[in-house]
Amino acid sequence: MTVSTLPEGLAEAPSDTRTNTRTETRTETRTNMPTDTRSVLVVGDAGAPASVSDAVLTRCGFGAPDRVPSLAEAVAQLRQHRYDLVLIPLASLDDAALSTIEHDVRPAAPFIIGTAANATQDMILGALRAGIPEFVPSPLDEDELEVAVRRLVRRMEPPPRTRGMLVAVYSAKGGLGTTSVAVNLATALCREHSTERVALVDLVVVNGDVRVMLDLKPAYDVGDLVMKVDRIDGELLTSLMTPGPAGVLILPSSDRPEVQDLVDGTATATILERLRAHFQYVVLDLDHYLGERTIGALDAADRVVLVTQLSVPALRSTQRSLDLFNRLGYPPSKVLVAVNRSNAESALTMADAESVLGRRVAVRLPNEFNACADATTKGVPVIDFEPSSSLAEAYHRLAHALDPASPAQADRTNGTNSGNGRKRRLFRLGGG
Repeated sequence: MTVSTLPEGLAEAPSDTRTNTRTETRTETRTNMPTDTRSVLVVGDAGAPASVSDAVLTRCGFGAPDRVPSLAEAVAQLRQHRYDLVLIPLASLDDAALSTIEHDVRPAAPFIIGTAANATQDMILGALRAGIPEFVPSPLDEDELEVAVRRLVRRMEPPPRTRGMLVAVYSAKGGLGTTSVAVNLATALCREHSTERVALVDLVVVNGDVRVMLDLKPAYDVGDLVMKVDRIDGELLTSLMTPGPAGVLILPSSDRPEVQDLVDGTATATILERLRAHFQYVVLDLDHYLGERTIGALDAADRVVLVTQLSVPALRSTQRSLDLFNRLGYPPSKVLVAVNRSNAESALTMADAESVLGRRVAVRLPNEFNACADATTKGVPVIDFEPSSSLAEAYHRLAHALDPASPAQADRTNGTNSGNGRKRRLFRLGGG
């Protein structure tokens, strides 16, 4: 395997007095260093000139770097010691060396910086694919190196202690308006909590409707994020998400079919945990199919907004979902039932729905078809298109209902099974 090495004569340090003094000083410094000082490994001439890299690393909280002449020796060193940062020269790295970085260096070192005097676009792309997120031209410039190192240091910081609320919007039956509810709920949360960060995530990961409803033309989507799932931080999340209404940041679905298999249960759990660490509210638009990804999101959610309508098929589907949630051990307070597209012409009433479902409906979203259709045509949430409408007010009530102390969370258990015999037979509740 061909790897980049130190120029001849630099692989072994000269044994003059100045070098020995510098080595002794460095050893003493490492001995007296705080135990939480970050460690760095420099490969070959990646840190040249050493006076620049040593000064920047010290200012950024790193100890004196360890140096090895070749990539092969770096791999051997990483098998014995943990390093927070590795500097690697990119010049002359072939495909085998890049594969070594991807499979042997990247898993052992959280962060890598690549350096090169004359980097081509292909060289930088190859480095990115191998897991090298930062590039600095060489010989190193102090300011450029410090910007790159401090950007990585921010990623090393522990996640915020605050734990954001994860809200899953779900219905087992299609056509009930879950995407519309998710979009408008996220917007309402952003309006209600103007100082907080709100994210909207389309977990119908291929050809979801969020981007269509808001007429988005995103530069990135969930497929781009899952390719970097092992190095997600707040900066990466923000850079890959698309700004939406009221300041909502949106992670849209992909149009690439292969992403369907990439966003599995493990990847979903990692993405949601990172989102929760960097946003106060995360609203998820879920697939109707109860696969590994959807079940994982429902399990992780703090609140589930279960969308239904005043129709027999919709309420039957909602019954089945509530039964599933009960078997999964979800507490009643986790699930809020939202009746969408409600109007006075419905054959069933809200009281019928509550009787059938055995629980209180948290919010009724009135049927304002024309306003919703016009808002979708313009690519804006109805809460912004008709902010004074009763539907917009209902979305604000739903946002308030997410508060654990909200009375809308309380379940109505008394008298909920007292519907007449016809409705009990209609919904197969066991009546005579």
